[in-house]
Amino acid sequence: MKNLPGVVSGTLILIVIFAFLFVVPSSGAPCTSCTGPVNISVNGISLKNIDSGNLSAFRSIDSREIGRVMDISGYTHVDLDEISTIGTTTRNNETSDTSAAVMSLQTDVVLAMQEANRNLPRFTIPENLTSLPRGSFSHLDRFVYTPSEWDQTGGVDEHCGNCWVWADTGALQLDLAYQKNITDRLSVQYFTSSYHNGTGIWACCGGSPVWFADFYNTTKKAIPWTNTNASFVDSRSMCENGESTAMNRSNIQTTPNYPLDQVTALMISTNAKYEERPISNDTAINAIKAALQSGKAVIFIYTPDNWTPMMNFWNNQTEEDIFTPGLTPGTLHNDGGHVMLILGYNDSDPEKQYWTVLNSWGSSENRPHALFRLNMDIDYSLQNPDGVNSYEFYVLNVTYPDKNSLIS
Repeated sequence: MKNLPGVVSGTLILIVIFAFLFVVPSSGAPCTSCTGPVNISVNGISLKNIDSGNLSAFRSIDSREIGRVMDISGYTHVDLDEISTIGTTTRNNETSDTSAAVMSLQTDVVLAMQEANRNLPRFTIPENLTSLPRGSFSHLDRFVYTPSEWDQTGGVDEHCGNCWVWADTGALQLDLAYQKNITDRLSVQYFTSSYHNGTGIWACCGGSPVWFADFYNTTKKAIPWTNTNASFVDSRSMCENGESTAMNRSNIQTTPNYPLDQVTALMISTNAKYEERPISNDTAINAIKAALQSGKAVIFIYTPDNWTPMMNFWNNQTEEDIFTPGLTPGTLHNDGGHVMLILGYNDSDPEKQYWTVLNSWGSSENRPHALFRLNMDIDYSLQNPDGVNSYEFYVLNVTYPDKNSLIS
């Protein structure tokens, strides 16, 4: 996708690609006669022709199945013209003063995914963290990263849309630090090369914490960044151009590795409209603080109706400034989404309370640590005019084998 004018370190990355164009072959030999898109379904519910006015049927769907059904990597060939329609170059909203595009969301399918995600388990606040006082907290002393390398863009205008893999990998990495006292960088490339075999509708097309967890429940191991060919090289791989990974997974050294038992994505309940129950802003804030205090990084999915305010802030402000998101008058739709990682907070000053957020657009002169501050005083129940949640928050719950150490 194209970069926004003046942006050196990154562009806006779609949270989840919701274009279900191909049928998934059954287990066994790859399809040898696939000529075009056909209707597909999960549990008998069509994913191609969705009635956005009647989404209740999707509440019975396991959202992991949506990620699985998108795996078209078993095909011997794919119509590149069709796969290019996964992401378009048309902005949803004319209010954006940038000419470049983010990949367009098919809003009816996004809303269907939201319905399916109602089935996800929720983060439970530990009893000792139900009412946290004001103060500050940070994971940055336990989170090992090189800001210039925490970068999905590689400094290029058109790049891989795997922001979700960076944020989710960061969450897994921090969990390993807290639970196993292992402070090692984990490979983003291993997931990117392996997910859907690194082709078709793959990691650079977007994804969700649920699909990330599903992947690691199959592979059962996390790969160090320093393994041979495990550092990130897929910046220039473009999903909407039908491109595949630049690093075949067979070339990535998988030993040593860190064994995993089970990974589960938990949603943090913050949105009263979405949860269909009262949730105050104070309750939402305390839930996120509690997740951080319990040793978790918080995966933050941001889907605004207009990216211009955020991009102006990112390019022109410093890491000490605070970004306040909101709706832009006159917009009708969401403007695409991006996944980042919350690693701390400071609400000591009620007038300047914020979350500390790590972005995956690398470092720059005004952002040497690839960080920004997000205003804590926002409407956590905010939705776009089309009903897509503006903010979603997740954590990963990870368990490890009894004898868990670096396996070489």
